[in-house]
Amino acid sequence: MNKELDKIVFSLKEELFKEAGEIIKFKSVQGKPEKGAPFGEGVKKALEYALKLGEKYGFRVKNVDNYAGHVEFGNSGKLFGVLGHLDVVPEGTGWSVDPYEGVIKEGYLWGRGAIDDKGPTIAALFALRAVKKLGIEPKNRVRIIFGTNEESGWKGVKHYFEHEEMPDWGVTPDADFPIIYAEKGIVNFEISAARNVRSTDGDATLISLKGGEASNMVIADAELILDVKNESVAEFVGKFKPRNNARVEMNLNGNRLTVKAFGKSSHGAKPQEGINAASALFELLGKIKLDDEGLNEYLKKINEKIGYETDGKSMGIAGSDNVSGELTVNLGIAEITNNAIKLVLNIRYPIFFNVNMIESQLKEALSGMNVVRAHDQGPLYVSPESKLVKLLSEVYEDVTKEKAYLIAIGGGTYARAIPNAAAFGPLFPGRESTEHQPDERIALDDLLMTARIYAQLLYRVLY
Repeated sequence: MNKELDKIVFSLKEELFKEAGEIIKFKSVQGKPEKGAPFGEGVKKALEYALKLGEKYGFRVKNVDNYAGHVEFGNSGKLFGVLGHLDVVPEGTGWSVDPYEGVIKEGYLWGRGAIDDKGPTIAALFALRAVKKLGIEPKNRVRIIFGTNEESGWKGVKHYFEHEEMPDWGVTPDADFPIIYAEKGIVNFEISAARNVRSTDGDATLISLKGGEASNMVIADAELILDVKNESVAEFVGKFKPRNNARVEMNLNGNRLTVKAFGKSSHGAKPQEGINAASALFELLGKIKLDDEGLNEYLKKINEKIGYETDGKSMGIAGSDNVSGELTVNLGIAEITNNAIKLVLNIRYPIFFNVNMIESQLKEALSGMNVVRAHDQGPLYVSPESKLVKLLSEVYEDVTKEKAYLIAIGGGTYARAIPNAAAFGPLFPGRESTEHQPDERIALDDLLMTARIYAQLLYRVLY
C-alpha cells in the first residue's frame, strides 16, 4: 500500500464528509423532462455540482447534454472507468431526519443517496483527487463517470456512451465489498387489463387502488377507495389482518371507505425483506364481494398467481442456479382506476436463466391479461480468474487486512454498462443495508475506508 497516498486521503476526510452531505441536498429523483434537463431539474443540479467539484480540484470535466458527465485524470493509455450515479429513488415515508439535508450525526451520513450512490461516488472522486496530489505523471487514464438515470431506466448512461469513449475496464461503487462478480438479470413486466365493468350483485364498488413509486422498491404504502353498499364491509375491513402483517387503517365517510395499508420498503432485489402494502390490499379485495364480475376474476388471478410470493412459484418461474441463487419477484407498482388495471413486476433472474422462457410462462400464468416486457438488463458475470478480480482482491486485502471473496447479487449496477467491470463496495460485510429505505445512511468510517480503497486501486491502475 502506498502510505503517502493513504495519508493524503486521511487529510481530506472532513472535506469528503462535507461534500458528500452537500450533494445529498439535491432532490435528484427523476422528474419531468425539461429543456436541458432530461431527467428533471434536481438531477441536473446534482450533476452540475459534481462536475464543478471536479473542476475545482483541477480535473478535466465534461457534461454530456446533462444525461451524464465525467471527471478525467491522465492524458494517454488505457481508460479505467469508475461509474457512479447521482440520481436516487423517491424518499418515501418513515424518516427520522430530513432525507435531503445530508445530516451528519452519530458517526453516520444520513439521507437519500448516502450509500446509494452519492456518498460512494464522491468518495471515488476524492480518491482520484488524492492520487492527483501525489504529483506523479500517470501512464493511464481514469474517468469518474456520473450517471443520472440509474434507478429508472439507464437512458443517461446509454446516451453518454453513444457520444463518449467506452472504458477498457472499470468498477462501480454501488453494491457490496469485497467484490461482486455476478449480477442476476433484471427485467420488468407490465401487467395490464382494461376494466370493462360487468355489473353483478356486490357489497362494494372499487373506485381506485394505488401503490408504489418505483418498480425496484417494495411498496411501503398503498391506498384503496371503495363505495360500500352495506355496513358489513367496513366492519369486516376493521377486523382484517393481512397475512404479511402490514398495518391497515380505514376511514368511512358516508358510503366512501378509504383503506390505507402500511408495509415496509426494501430494495427490489430483496423483496423478501420488505412488507408489500399493495399485496395486503389485494388480499383484502379478494375477500370482498365487488359489484364488478370481471374485476373479481382479475383479482382472483392476481392473488393466486402473484399474491405475497417473492419467488414466482405460482407463476411457474421459480428456480435458482449455483452462481447467483434464486429468482425473485417484486410487485413494485399497482394501480386500479375506473378504466384499467396496471401492475409492474420487477424480476431478478439467475444468470443462467432464459428471459424468453420467463416471459412465455408469465403470459400463460396470467392469461387474460396483457404481459409486456419492458426494462430488461441481461445478467453480469466476471471470471474469478480475470485480471480485474485479482487486482480488486489484492487492493481490498491490502487496505482492509481482511480476506477478499466473491459475491453474487440480485441488484443491478453500472458494471453491466461497460466491458470487464465489477461492482466494488461500498457496503462492508456485516453492515446494515439501508439503500431504498427510510433513514438511508453510511458510516463515516466506511465512507472514508471506501475512499482509501479506491485511492489505492486508482493508483495501481494509473501507474
